[in-house]
Amino acid sequence: MNTKTLTILIIILTALTPSQSKGQTVWSLQQCIDHALEKNIDIRRQRLQAERSGNELFQSYANIFPSLNAGSSGGMNFGRNIDEVTNEVFTQRITSQNIQVSSSYNLFAGFRNINNIRYNLSRHTAFKYDTGRMENDIILAIANAYLQVLYFKDMAEVSREQLEVVQQQLERTRILLEGGTVSRGAVLDMEATAAGHEETMIATENQLELSYLELMMLLELDPSMSFAIERPDLQVDEVQLLNSPDQIVERALLTEPGVLGARERISMAEKGLAITRGQRYPTLTLNASLGTRYSDAAKRPVVNNPGDVPGMYGSPALRQSMNLGGNGQPALETIPYMDQLNDNYYRAIQLSLYIPLFNQFNVRTNVQNSRIDLEQSKLGYQRSKNDISRVINHAHADAQAAYQQYISATKTREAAIESFRHTEQSFNLGVASTIEYNEARVRADRARINALQSMYEFVFMTKILEFYQGKGFTL
Repeated sequence: MNTKTLTILIIILTALTPSQSKGQTVWSLQQCIDHALEKNIDIRRQRLQAERSGNELFQSYANIFPSLNAGSSGGMNFGRNIDEVTNEVFTQRITSQNIQVSSSYNLFAGFRNINNIRYNLSRHTAFKYDTGRMENDIILAIANAYLQVLYFKDMAEVSREQLEVVQQQLERTRILLEGGTVSRGAVLDMEATAAGHEETMIATENQLELSYLELMMLLELDPSMSFAIERPDLQVDEVQLLNSPDQIVERALLTEPGVLGARERISMAEKGLAITRGQRYPTLTLNASLGTRYSDAAKRPVVNNPGDVPGMYGSPALRQSMNLGGNGQPALETIPYMDQLNDNYYRAIQLSLYIPLFNQFNVRTNVQNSRIDLEQSKLGYQRSKNDISRVINHAHADAQAAYQQYISATKTREAAIESFRHTEQSFNLGVASTIEYNEARVRADRARINALQSMYEFVFMTKILEFYQGKGFTL
């Protein structure tokens, strides 16, 4: 396939692209951002971390309440054992059961509970700010990828226009060759120029496809799906740079989640230091319990008429109502289950005091490490402020430079295009050479590309400045 046929095929396919994409959903920048914030895996994982920290905060509040537990145990003992109900030694099998309800409450623990609440509150807040910082990073990444697609779409359009102009000029050169105005070398030069433009257009189209793929990956979309983006009306206006970088930094420090999260981590470290210091204090705990027991080893005399036996053991009335065995001893029966539960009911209350005296300097080491954590969190906070200041000042300086470059490139573009038109007319008349024509065309192409690059750079940098002022990222 020769160069002319391949060029015609590419132009035909390019012309068919809009008709094939009519069924596509055209995504605006805001739709891309909303979709990414909802579907991005890293953000979803970060939100789960924040939710987990919320559960831990709830648990730290719950820890200030007393514990309450109930339980029961039962079993059989074989061989020589002491029955818990009768405190007698038995060698036969004994079946027993314990039922107990217990409660414990920390009266004093070096203020660790209240400091733990404050620690987890700061931690939960820091996790939420981390989620916001990650969302901001995703928004900026989506916006950058979106503008990259727009840039390469414009570049592809410029490349197609350039190729079309060169193809038209190639046809004119061939006509001039037939008329004897130009030499065969001029035609060969124009064919080489057309082939170079064709190569540039294919490379630009490939860059466009790659930029689309990058954006779709950030959106967690299937690369095989049909996808197109909306083209906004981009404006270049120096009014967008009215605020000084110091003013923008001052606003950003009050709203940027990364800075606020770093500040919360200072509070976390302070509460962590207070918690470790609390390990030096005694711990006072109140414990209370109540329960009852049953054992089949608990016996009582068998009486004929239990309701008529008010006297004490050994009284005449009791002896008359007892069933006596052959040895004159009373017959015994296992005390009923419910009777034992009522008779064996017990209660207990206890105060426990734990005083740390020496624990291999563990507390001292923990306190020193907590102080180091506090200093690190302060340095992290200062680092986050410095990073925001650096990003904003660089963006402001780059935006100013891009604006000046855009103004200069626009003037250069207009002059280069006008010069190219003049050279083209001269070339068509046979006055200008192929070399002069190509040099004028290259200057015009370079000027158009420089103006396009500076425009997109200015737009992106000014939008970053707006973003850090809390205005979102809109085109």
